[in-house]
Amino acid sequence: MNRRLRLLPLLALLALPPFQVANAQNAPAPDAPAQTEQTQSAPKPAERTGGGFDAQRSETRHQLPLPSGPLAYTAVAEFLPLRDGPREEVAARVFTVTYTLDGASRGQRPVAFVFNGGPGASSAYLHLGALGPKVVGFNDDGSLTRPPAPLLDNPDSWLAFTDLVFVDPVGTGYSRSIRRDGGKEEGERRDEDPGKRFWSVDADSRAMAEIVRLWLTRNGRWESPKFLVGESYGGFRIAKMANRLIDDTGIAVNGLIMVSPVVDFATIRGGDGLLVPALRLPAYAASAAANGLVAGTPEQAAEAAERYAFTGYLTGLAGLDYRRAGAAQGFFAEVARTTGLPEELVTRFRGAIPTDVFARELLRGRGRVASVYDGTFTAADPDPSAARLSFDPFLKGTVPTYTTAFAAFAHEWLGVRTEVPFDLLSDRVNRGWEWPRSGQPSAVDDLQAALTLQPALRVLIAHGRTDLITPYMASRWVASRLELPEGQADRVAVTVYEGGHMMYTRAPERAKLAADARALVEAALR
Repeated sequence: MNRRLRLLPLLALLALPPFQVANAQNAPAPDAPAQTEQTQSAPKPAERTGGGFDAQRSETRHQLPLPSGPLAYTAVAEFLPLRDGPREEVAARVFTVTYTLDGASRGQRPVAFVFNGGPGASSAYLHLGALGPKVVGFNDDGSLTRPPAPLLDNPDSWLAFTDLVFVDPVGTGYSRSIRRDGGKEEGERRDEDPGKRFWSVDADSRAMAEIVRLWLTRNGRWESPKFLVGESYGGFRIAKMANRLIDDTGIAVNGLIMVSPVVDFATIRGGDGLLVPALRLPAYAASAAANGLVAGTPEQAAEAAERYAFTGYLTGLAGLDYRRAGAAQGFFAEVARTTGLPEELVTRFRGAIPTDVFARELLRGRGRVASVYDGTFTAADPDPSAARLSFDPFLKGTVPTYTTAFAAFAHEWLGVRTEVPFDLLSDRVNRGWEWPRSGQPSAVDDLQAALTLQPALRVLIAHGRTDLITPYMASRWVASRLELPEGQADRVAVTVYEGGHMMYTRAPERAKLAADARALVEAALR
């Protein structure tokens, strides 16, 4: 999710009260929610180490009905200890939810580690949006339904072809940092969240790589094929992790699946450069077509804009003389026809329209605004006099949808008992994130290194056509510049679906994404 957008306020608690744990006698019957009256089970010996760390492990068993037959699976919700510092003290409790298929061979069964983005997003978006055995119900067009949204069986769950481990980075979901020595150590401000030590590009990738190593160790899954899945900034994260896992733990992954990722920030926010406006143009055109402002289907409009983006549009931007803007009026008119924007607005921005301006102005004449996360999602204009909106209507609308759904799901189906607030999108993490001080963050070199060191590694990059925040053309640009041996171009695939950043809110696109992910997993294992 975009770091510039303000999210909901966050009530951060550093201490987690225990939640109750399901034991074998109280395990629910298949297809039934977890029992609410459960007893605390004794921690395993490994969980007693590290100053009495309590994993608060809850294990339940379920069945997922599918046309091909029911899938019996086990769900485990637990905290994993993240250690830090010279004394290897437990510095954070990382909340994970694991789904494993019952009766499958543990050594041969693939396992996928799943992350969302932000920075500051929990994994609930992919968990209850696309991959898990349950999904939140949206309207047929992918728009928000009335609250509370229904929780449905997911016929396209990735559990059909891989075990799943959903990970909430420190400060998101139920994951929290632990203050050492009462916050009195030298140099630490008492009002500073101790989780901030994990809130940077390098510290985050190192911490999440350690969680992968720890899970594999505790579950005896070192021989399993391994995959990383990440959405938005999570795509950036897993590219970093793929290289980090090799360097820090000696783990090679078999595949990466990036959903609406940013791999190189220079491709989505490039200042005065010419590349970023060109990479945005097809998503603008597709969104305009979806709203009836440009002829053809969104796919047709996007394809026409792709051809124009690197020909007349790019040369038109490069050839502008701001002292003689009137001479470029024909160019501005063509950009207006491509994007569905008023010609006056295109002229004012010299043909390069910022994303938030496009979403704000595309439907101003109808009294509506579009979402930067999906140009097909529109809402009534809350403040027609404002030049820019203080929130995104689709993103902010998903917060209560997924927060309510996950809190209920965790309690009723996973046996989680806690009064700690579930932080779907943590504004505190987002605002406190430490970015590199020079240049735009990029994971291209990490992705290239992973592809080079792992000749069998496969990468799927999935995008929604009307995603304005991480446009699909940015990933096509990155993919086209990865160095691969002759005949191996198919190791990196960029696929485009109808919809936006969360294209999986549309059931048909969720099914297509699952089919493409299955194909990658099967190809990586051949």
